[in-house]
Amino acid sequence: MLAGSIAVDASETDRAAYADEITALRALALDRLPSASDDGMFVYLQQAVLAFEGDEIWGKELDRINDGEVDVECPECEEELLLDLPSEDPPIQPALSSDLAARLHAEAVQAGRESVATALTYLFGRLNCPNCGTRFDLAEHVAGVSYQ
Repeated sequence: MLAGSIAVDASETDRAAYADEITALRALALDRLPSASDDGMFVYLQQAVLAFEGDEIWGKELDRINDGEVDVECPECEEELLLDLPSEDPPIQPALSSDLAARLHAEAVQAGRESVATALTYLFGRLNCPNCGTRFDLAEHVAGVSYQ
């Protein structure tokens, strides 16, 4: 996991120089997913895999699931929102808004990590801003960064 947090910030030059090591570490993290000691460790391993793949957003932000909350800014009114995962007020409509979300969800389901799978549907869900009513994909605005 520490190697993942280092790799996510590596330059393209360093990623190329250490490509074999990054590939081996990614494979090791994937291999450990099914036997993670608990849900938190499972999420950290998923985050490390994403970091080894060069995902600069979710390689850093996926562990928000472990925190049980996410902060986001409404793209319309710029209201700062702190939301629980899962959340009922304001309601998040569970969804899997990207191929990555579907992949992470499938990994969690396959590993028997139902609470992680559920949290992922909220993190990648849709929200109506309680301030202005604008509907948006939550994950696209996590940490103020648009993600596709």
